[in-house]
Amino acid sequence: METEEEITNFTICKIQSLLAHSSRTTEESSMVDPTSFHVMVSKFREKFKMPEDEKLVSHYSCSYIKKVPRQGQLYLSLNHLCFYSYLFGAESKLRFRYNELTDIKKSGNMITIKTTQMKEYTFAFLYSPSEAYNLIEQMSKITMQKLIQDPDRPIVDHDPVVGRKMEKNVGQKTVLLRDLTTRQLSDEYRAHFRLPLAEMLDGKITAALWTPYTKKHVNGMIYLSQSYMCFKSDVYGLVGLVIPLNKIMSVEKKEDPHDRFSNRIIVTTSDANIFLFSHILDRDFLIGRISDLLSKTVTPPRYSEDIDWTKQEPLMHLFKDPDNKAFDDLQAEKVSYEHLFKSEQMFKSVPLQLKKWEEHFSIYGRGISMFRTTETINLVIDGIPDALRSELWKIYSGAINMKLMHPGLYKELVAQSAGQHSSTFEEIERDLHRSLPEHPAFQTNIGIMALRRVLQAYAVRNPEIGYCQAMNIVSSVFLIYCDEEDAFWILCCLCESLLPDYYNDKVVGAQIDQGLLDELIGTHLPSLHVKLGDLGMIRMISLSWFLTIFLSVMPYESALHIIDCFLTDGAKVIFIIALKILEWNQEKLLNCKDDGEAMQLLSNYLMGIYNDEVQQIKNMDKERSQLRSQSVQTLIYDAYRNFGKQITSQRIEELRNKHRRLTIHQLEKDLETSFVRNYKDNGYFDADELRMLLCYTKDEKITLKNCSRQTSVAGGTEQVYDAALLQDTKKRCRDNRYDCFRVDFDTFRKLFIELTPWGHVQNIDVAEKLFRLMDKQVCGYLEFKQLIFALGIICSKRATEKLKLLYILHLPPLLSAQEIENSSSMTESKDSDTEVATEAESFFSDNPIETIKSLPSPIDISLEASDVENLSLSHFNAGTPNLSIDESSTNAETSSIFYVDLPVPVASTSAGGNPAGEAESFGSRSDISDLGFNRISFEDASSSTTTNGRRVAGYGGNETRSISSLRIFLDEPDSNFTNKTIPNMAQRNFIALWTTLLEILNRAKRVPDAEVQQACKWREPGEF
Repeated sequence: METEEEITNFTICKIQSLLAHSSRTTEESSMVDPTSFHVMVSKFREKFKMPEDEKLVSHYSCSYIKKVPRQGQLYLSLNHLCFYSYLFGAESKLRFRYNELTDIKKSGNMITIKTTQMKEYTFAFLYSPSEAYNLIEQMSKITMQKLIQDPDRPIVDHDPVVGRKMEKNVGQKTVLLRDLTTRQLSDEYRAHFRLPLAEMLDGKITAALWTPYTKKHVNGMIYLSQSYMCFKSDVYGLVGLVIPLNKIMSVEKKEDPHDRFSNRIIVTTSDANIFLFSHILDRDFLIGRISDLLSKTVTPPRYSEDIDWTKQEPLMHLFKDPDNKAFDDLQAEKVSYEHLFKSEQMFKSVPLQLKKWEEHFSIYGRGISMFRTTETINLVIDGIPDALRSELWKIYSGAINMKLMHPGLYKELVAQSAGQHSSTFEEIERDLHRSLPEHPAFQTNIGIMALRRVLQAYAVRNPEIGYCQAMNIVSSVFLIYCDEEDAFWILCCLCESLLPDYYNDKVVGAQIDQGLLDELIGTHLPSLHVKLGDLGMIRMISLSWFLTIFLSVMPYESALHIIDCFLTDGAKVIFIIALKILEWNQEKLLNCKDDGEAMQLLSNYLMGIYNDEVQQIKNMDKERSQLRSQSVQTLIYDAYRNFGKQITSQRIEELRNKHRRLTIHQLEKDLETSFVRNYKDNGYFDADELRMLLCYTKDEKITLKNCSRQTSVAGGTEQVYDAALLQDTKKRCRDNRYDCFRVDFDTFRKLFIELTPWGHVQNIDVAEKLFRLMDKQVCGYLEFKQLIFALGIICSKRATEKLKLLYILHLPPLLSAQEIENSSSMTESKDSDTEVATEAESFFSDNPIETIKSLPSPIDISLEASDVENLSLSHFNAGTPNLSIDESSTNAETSSIFYVDLPVPVASTSAGGNPAGEAESFGSRSDISDLGFNRISFEDASSSTTTNGRRVAGYGGNETRSISSLRIFLDEPDSNFTNKTIPNMAQRNFIALWTTLLEILNRAKRVPDAEVQQACKWREPGEF
């Protein structure tokens, strides 16, 4: 190696070799990544200054299309999309978070992204454009879902459990990319077969299923997960099958002497069902995987059966008989319910429907492992008999799978909710009697109590959702046809799978589907789309129709048919039904003059949709019979015929991903606008500056990724706030619409360093002192208005306010003696250090009386005890001395003036004789009634340290109150406190203040300690 080129090549090869053989993490040990990928990871982190925990998923060679196409690399990590190009000596860098993307489009081999800044960026790919597009879509979806769940920390972390599965052949992909691919496939797998959210796809293999009803083999794919073996045909909707692994009794090979390559297996279940699979790509591998999964199958834990209530059976059975005892308390209202009892006999085709379903079961099987074919949805469209609704709703919605995985959980949740009281339960109580009031079951305690148990149990199971209006209405319908445990699990499927994010305080899911419906109307009914946009009706339609699945806008017996189809075929049903209703009323809507007229038109039409299987009662109101507009059977049939093939479940999911981005960004924009409008008169920042501060704060909160990390004060390991306290505060503040703008300590520190001229100070941790001072509720977070106030003072030109704030930040207990010793290198004697440190901590201690008595006089004024009694307020107006009593006096007491914002106990007021509104030091009094604070003595303070439950970890309750006493000087920033009693400062604290001030004025260098000592030599030891 004589030439420079040879040396360079050798060095590069050596580095690549070291990278290839470097130690790998546990999740990466299952696969040796290519050397080139590790090199790309190093380049990615170097070029974009990414932290170690920001993992690169994949990279693609592409060109950034601008005026001149720039060839480079597109890097896709867990949270960022980045592009780097080096062309003709010029670098080009692009870096976006996935939550900044508002639109992602693919056209041929080109991908175009649009950001929140309304800018578009186009990339052209030579290889794998579809893979790159799918990965960007997936990461954007995951980020947006995270943003909905936790606005404070929309950070995507790698879950290594996702990739822990066995495969025969592993492609040349990174571990992280394989994990994300598995996650995507698992989502599709669960959605198609309606499986619990915990199911992760283990693998899939090509095979054919023997269908006895056609005597044919149907080509498709076998899917395996921890608890299920499923089959889906290649032809969409032709046949599907779900087999729980815990029901499999045996898996055997079936040899065919006439076809040695058929590779057949027979699966036998405990339900006496036999399924034949053939043409399996690798039969031995499949059998081995099934055996491995069966060996790991664990029986779900069964919860306690010790309950003091009886599970309510379907309410339709209880209220069929009008002589039921449940109506003893409603005798006066029996007449009004007679038509409802007769309605149970109004279904003229029930025997025919039952016969059709029995024939279907005999051909396709019954239960969870039945063959699911196109004939199934045809029967559902015709209607499900009441007797079968509970069974079929559970199977098709997936509720039966959740119930089997959690046996007895509902009873446990009911027991837990029995002794709880919360605002969520209060909301439930208010809505109980508004739930399907036309049905007799919910006019008695029987139905009301069952509904209460279901809703409260779900609130306990999923506190993030808790309870939302409309849940009571759909739960009421479930209770009529299912027992309450089955109704509970169907509700779980509705809220968590079928209509995700619908039932929360912001109904984000409904707003997402509102945008989705708007796009579908624009595609299929373009002329009507323009009219509805002008009238602003899309929002009203989507919320009122979708939240209750048409129950609130349509007769109950008609909406039941839509619920049958919805639980069977998924969310696409509500969209095709909505489109068909709008199409039928298109001409009339185009002639409407305002939104009120249009809404009344649709309302009348919907209330006129009838069930043609229900016989008209002779004495039914004639006016209602004249409202008949269309039968629900025709509505569903025409909706499927006109829109069913074009609007698939996959299409709905793609559009939801798109409108999830748009909806979240619009919500954030609206919230920012509202915030700026509310705080525009803050006195420090104008509207544009507020917007920039909001954006910068959100950016820093996402960047730090520190919400789960314990925060420490500078120079030690002590936590600033107790972790349990922070979690309790989050729960108490979760309803605040400005939660996403609250900042924790680490975020505040970063903002303080980056945005203020005091951020470079090294003498003391000014950010920590200011955070403690501003956090009035001691909750570990600052509301944004507190952040505005803190940063506003420092960044303003108000010198007096800034100096006053700096003075307060150097007073004890904000600045303790220990911190001064750690930051100071002065060579004073040990005795002097101890004396000043004790002086600085004299605000409070474990025994404040002893501490105060042990202190020497801070000034050269000594007074007898009798003289102190004669002091008047005028003595204090002349200056701010801290008077003390001569220690030679037998009853000597050291005075220390301080204030706390706690109410004076009634007992002390009546007994002590000092009225509220006066502050008293030992041996002296000072009137502070004009400040609005009350007086408390040292004895009171020391004896009531547990009054305030929220404290700073590591500090006593007394010190927490002394910090509160310092805040009075910030409550009115424009006030002149010259004549007020301002806390005195010990010499050592003043030296620290002087050092900090010099550092602020001399940003370029740290002020030497010798200069500080020289500057302070003129002042004798004491207080300032």
